[in-house]
Amino acid sequence: MTEIPNSIHTYRSKIRRLVDRTQGASATTTSRAKPSPTGRAGPPPRKRLVAAAVLLLAAVLLAACSSPPSGAASAQKAKTTSFTLWESHNGGPVGDAMSALVSKFNASQSQVHVSINVTKASKKLLAAVAADNAPVLAEISHYDGTYVKGGALMSWNSLIKGDKELSKSNFVPAVWHNGEVGGQHYRLQTDVKVSIVNYNKTLFQKAGITAPPTTWAELAADAAKLKASGVIPIGWKDSSAHILPAFMSNGGTMLKGGNSVGTAVDFNTPAGVTTFSYFHNLYSSGQLIIGHGTTLREDFAAGKVAMIDGTSAGYQKTLDAVAGAFPVGAFAEPAGSTGHAYNIAQGLGFVLPKTDTPAEAQAALRFVNWWFEPAQQVYWAEHTGYPPETLAGIAAMPKSFLASHPGEAATIEGVSSHYTVPRPVSDSYKEVQSALDTTFLEIVTGKQPVQGGLASLDKTGDSYMSGASAL
Repeated sequence: MTEIPNSIHTYRSKIRRLVDRTQGASATTTSRAKPSPTGRAGPPPRKRLVAAAVLLLAAVLLAACSSPPSGAASAQKAKTTSFTLWESHNGGPVGDAMSALVSKFNASQSQVHVSINVTKASKKLLAAVAADNAPVLAEISHYDGTYVKGGALMSWNSLIKGDKELSKSNFVPAVWHNGEVGGQHYRLQTDVKVSIVNYNKTLFQKAGITAPPTTWAELAADAAKLKASGVIPIGWKDSSAHILPAFMSNGGTMLKGGNSVGTAVDFNTPAGVTTFSYFHNLYSSGQLIIGHGTTLREDFAAGKVAMIDGTSAGYQKTLDAVAGAFPVGAFAEPAGSTGHAYNIAQGLGFVLPKTDTPAEAQAALRFVNWWFEPAQQVYWAEHTGYPPETLAGIAAMPKSFLASHPGEAATIEGVSSHYTVPRPVSDSYKEVQSALDTTFLEIVTGKQPVQGGLASLDKTGDSYMSGASAL
């Protein structure tokens, strides 16, 4: 039984005094009791008082036993909803930052608790949904079409309707549309990757370069100066996604009719010839090497390469690799023949697998809403190198931090530009991307001629986009 509060003891004392006052009643008083309306003599007054007192005490004690204290009632009312987040980054500064934010959220909440599981959610989620053991919340890559087609995701639309943080007016445009399929938001982008170039300020000064390039022509001129100083000028990532900003800045589009719509690719164009030839010429003259991001960062940190292409995902990793050995500069990818610097927004985002209960979906929404608040956006940016996804988050970034972290400033410049477009999300374009990777590497290294390679790429890409073939 629940412990009796002090107020109950008070009631019991009063009842006891009430009973005691009846002890002096005489037997003659009892014998003079009036008959009841039924003609029978009712119980003596003392007995009636005692009976009433006993009933009152029993009622109070019963209430004390059946009703929890006010604190317990509040605890019942504020029942905690727990859920698991599958976070797709394999450790490093990004995984560490997400884990830290989850801990911060849990410490600030009484009704929602998040457990984080760092795993490759993008590869595992479809199977997990099919097996009915998916997490409540997950981060997956930008090919939403694959998951939507498989019926694996819930739309965020009804949940975020009217929400201040999760609104079109608060999100950076390229980010807002990145996880949109058929007007429905299946993925709210969390870590935006836009292309930037990191450079060794010391090597630039030694080569007589006083400012980072703003055009591709200036970049080529700087590469020649750096080669003459005895270092490898440029390291470029072995992914065709890292050539697309240059391609678009020269007037190209990934798909006929635009960068995110259509059923045919569009690489065998003047923009394609100009861009692929540019990188091939740098490679053939010994001014460019192609490699994986980890290898490029190692060579950069060792002072072998003067500048490396990357994305916001690699900026903090680059700083960690250099470890203060020299000052690291950064600049947004240069402008091309259009006169503008284009970029492509890609990266992971929060999704709701279709196994959630309404309570779990609301708990996930509370975490996501909190995550997109300016304070968390600033923490995320400062510890990962990614730009904030919201305009309020960008406005909250400390100017002193941006001044000392040019890579962060470059990513914000890139993601904020209206020349930055979301990466195509259809499952068909995922297949095109694989063919583009191969063609990019073979053309740049001279294994295929530029024009012939691009013509072959268009033929293969169109086949994928039309659904005629698949990997």
